[in-house]
Amino acid sequence: MSFELEDDMTIMDLFEESQESVELKEKISSLNINISNLLIENYYDFIHISLARKEKEFSGWLIHDGEGLDDDDGIERITIGDTAFLNSEMGQTQLDLWHEDRFEGALGLLKYLFDIFKGSILEASFITGTTPSPKIAQFLVDVFHLTPVQQCANVTLFENGISSKQMVDQILDLATGLKRLDLRCPLPDDWSNPKVLKLDKLIAWPAEWFTTMDLMTRLDGECVNINETYLKWQAFKAFMLKWQMTNDTRLKILEISFDGNWEGFQTDGLNLKKWDPQERDSHYPDLFGKPSSDWFNCEFVHDIQREDGLLASFWRRENSFHFVVWHDRHPIATLQPSPEQLVSLENYEFADEDDDEDEDEE
Repeated sequence: MSFELEDDMTIMDLFEESQESVELKEKISSLNINISNLLIENYYDFIHISLARKEKEFSGWLIHDGEGLDDDDGIERITIGDTAFLNSEMGQTQLDLWHEDRFEGALGLLKYLFDIFKGSILEASFITGTTPSPKIAQFLVDVFHLTPVQQCANVTLFENGISSKQMVDQILDLATGLKRLDLRCPLPDDWSNPKVLKLDKLIAWPAEWFTTMDLMTRLDGECVNINETYLKWQAFKAFMLKWQMTNDTRLKILEISFDGNWEGFQTDGLNLKKWDPQERDSHYPDLFGKPSSDWFNCEFVHDIQREDGLLASFWRRENSFHFVVWHDRHPIATLQPSPEQLVSLENYEFADEDDDEDEDEE
């Protein structure tokens, strides 16, 4: 049986083809088709699973609790892999399914989908749009037992309420391929997991659990964005003093927001220097955004020169600390951003620099 993969075929098109015969299913499986985006959303009484071949061009499956439904309700029966569902009419990009246990049904569906699309999952997002529960937590852990999810390098976790520490720890243990984590899960203040601080790229919001000890001794990532911490400016000063005395070459960018202010901040002990256009560029790329994102203007920020020659810059905003390391002193020539990406200084708001000016006068 002949089958040609066309560029405009959606995930749902391929799913429907796979349901036609075993031969077609095996043919599609042999193509090792990548999933550009996997999105799993948990709500009060249904789970929404969405997959895309191309960014944001999703096909979706809604798995509802079907307790009490049967064939007599005018809903036909469909078998997907080893799992039986009741379903209504299939739309072009979405299929409604009912199962007596939506979590069990969703896992069965995912196993079938991953058996069709055997390539890599490039990005996976998990959103809990209702109050987190033990059943939802266990379902998410079960999903991370599936090999394609374990191997995914880019993961986003979002929960609308206090998350289970045990769930997040289990997910981090299972996610063997994880390199970038966007952790939008409120966690208890006493939560701690060393793996999360060693990822290449980490975005965490809120992060009341992030401590001065984490910053000083446990943090070992490349790009780190931590928000809503209880840190004080003294922690950032200590971090910079430590950085200029070590040989750390891993960190590229660190951004931390905190519930405090910069009153009393001093730069004594830091090897500061003014920007020299011959030594580095005026702008630094946003390593958290897309290639088309605006760059950071670093014309009038503080530079820190380390003895091994590595150069860093830092700046302060009202409730945040920003620190970048110039592994490439001239990223504009390397990455060639458009002129519109090089943000002008007028669009920036910095913390009050009066303390530094007083110090310079001394």
